[in-house]
Amino acid sequence: MTVPTHHADAREPLRPLLARIWREYLSRHKPAFFTSMLLAGVSGGLTALLLKFLEPAIDLLFGQHQGPVTIWKTVTIPADKVLIAIPLFIIVVAVIRSLSMAGQAALVNRLGHGIVGDIQKQLFSGMIRADLSRLRSQHSGTFVSSVLFDANLVREAFTSGVVNYTQNALMLLGVIIAMGFIDLPLTLIVLLGVPVVSWIIRRFGKKSRKAARGAMVETEALSSALMENLDGVRVIKIENREAAEEARVSTVIDRRQRHVIKGADSRAFSGPASDIVAYAVVAAVMAYAGWSASQGQMTVGAFASFIGMLLLAGQALRQVTNLTTVLSEGFTAARRLFAALDIEPEIREASDAAEVAPGPVTVALERVCFAYRADEERSAPTLSDVSLHVAPGETIALVGPSGGGKST
Repeated sequence: MTVPTHHADAREPLRPLLARIWREYLSRHKPAFFTSMLLAGVSGGLTALLLKFLEPAIDLLFGQHQGPVTIWKTVTIPADKVLIAIPLFIIVVAVIRSLSMAGQAALVNRLGHGIVGDIQKQLFSGMIRADLSRLRSQHSGTFVSSVLFDANLVREAFTSGVVNYTQNALMLLGVIIAMGFIDLPLTLIVLLGVPVVSWIIRRFGKKSRKAARGAMVETEALSSALMENLDGVRVIKIENREAAEEARVSTVIDRRQRHVIKGADSRAFSGPASDIVAYAVVAAVMAYAGWSASQGQMTVGAFASFIGMLLLAGQALRQVTNLTTVLSEGFTAARRLFAALDIEPEIREASDAAEVAPGPVTVALERVCFAYRADEERSAPTLSDVSLHVAPGETIALVGPSGGGKST
């Protein structure tokens, strides 16, 4: 029951949209949502911690550190326990990180599919309670498209998308902080690439939103075409229209594929574009680190740990870039869904209707008029000045052609 695309204004502010998504869907699953966010933060932080422990481990391996090891100037490990403590600590952190990631994935799956179920129930409720005139004016394929396609885009964006975005953003933040503890000037060099990556994210996000809107419209058209052919297959065979219908549906599929491919390209190209910036930063880091090591200001362990963190930061940044396009598609789908859900039925029960007294009653209609579109000049009324009296025990038969207003 998706309305035309122009009703779902892409320029609608994000804050009201996010507030509504939280109010109507995410707030019903608060424990799962916040627990998954917490686990995402834990796994991101522990990933940075694991890489930080590469520095003393590699220094010990190459014999560049013989004394006690101090981590982030807060935790000191005695020299006689370093060879046992650091490997054990790495194993413990890795196990906790893996468990948190598994728990996060399980919660996100339940949360996401629960939200899809909520949206699909709302869409069906809106369809079954909608006015007949609206149902007749829209093909059932548009409703099927919303239930199956748009709802899943919203799920992908606002469950796994939000949680994974948070995880990678926190991982990126944690890695940058850890890099700052190793070498602050080197970290500042890395941060020079942030404005360029931000521009790349905005550029590909815009293309992804445009492709998503086109794909949704063509998905509706494809659903409608398939259902029309299935419903009218007998007529198609009688009139030998198989070839014509094949050509019509193929045209719709080709149009949809063009939009889907554009969206997939936006997601696929944003990562490599960010990688170009990331590797340029890596080259600058290598040059500076080589000079710093020649001056005796950086150990082998510090360099290896910093490079590992830099590569992890690049991976996290790429994930953030890709997830930004996923969120853009989710915002577009949410706008369309809410535009459909916000249409209220024109025919509603009167709020001040009187209770019917028990026992035999006389039913009387006096000059009743009814029209589905009273505001349209060419809209013929379904009922016009109908008067009817039915006494207790009396049976009245309504006779007339199909569509004449008997059910009304």
